[in-house]
Amino acid sequence: MKVGPEQFAFLRDLLRRRTGVVIDDSKQYLVVARLTPIVRQRAIPSLDTLVDRIRKSGDKALEQDVLNAMMTHETSFFRDKSPFETLQGLITEMIPRRSAHRQLVIWSAASSTGQEPYSIAILLNERFPDLVATWRIRIIATDISEPVLARAREGVFSDLETNRGLAPDLLRKYFRPLQGKWSIAQDCRRLVEFRCLNLNGPWPMLPPCDVIFLRNVMLYFDIATRAALVAKMRRVLKPDGSLFLGGAETMIGIDTGYERLSGVGCSYYRPKARG
Repeated sequence: MKVGPEQFAFLRDLLRRRTGVVIDDSKQYLVVARLTPIVRQRAIPSLDTLVDRIRKSGDKALEQDVLNAMMTHETSFFRDKSPFETLQGLITEMIPRRSAHRQLVIWSAASSTGQEPYSIAILLNERFPDLVATWRIRIIATDISEPVLARAREGVFSDLETNRGLAPDLLRKYFRPLQGKWSIAQDCRRLVEFRCLNLNGPWPMLPPCDVIFLRNVMLYFDIATRAALVAKMRRVLKPDGSLFLGGAETMIGIDTGYERLSGVGCSYYRPKARG
């Protein structure tokens, strides 16, 4: 199955306008692979016909299905490990500073199918059980795709998914067998709030955040979108809060309002003090 040049250009522009994600001509094969199942499921004659239906009929449900399919939702438990080791140290440092209000807000800003926010919940239960028992802990997990969020809310993962980054002892402790898969324990579920949010669109009201995970997201954005996004993040982040980017992402040439700090095998960012 193929997609015509004009139709591919339309899809690429639609994705950029709606989500901020930029794809180039080399990714045409990927778009074809991801949209072919939609064509077959809906018995549409071709990819070009699919695009024409979106353009002419204004079918928003079909358009959203297409956008969801073109997005990358790669994730795993405790991905890259070092940010979670660093997070543990940061929480330890924050406890005295937050003891008056006994609240902690962590935002997983591109949560995909839930492995990242659930990893944070496991970390908190494993390393800070007293905090979980006596503080108000909020892990806000957002993603642009409702179908992906539905999977995250379900909290059920295959052997393949749990084998990616999850230690066997943590699997036994925080998951329950369920019809050949693994369901995450209520102790972790209750800490996580899933919401639909487009990082490139208007944001709903968010509480001031102690920590934000914005990992492996900006790789898909152009420079202007990256700059606008981290500027908005700075307004949500507490003055002594911490922002995590992916290992291949940086603030260089994007934003000068953050200072870069060294963690355990990784870096993170904190808003610069206003002079």
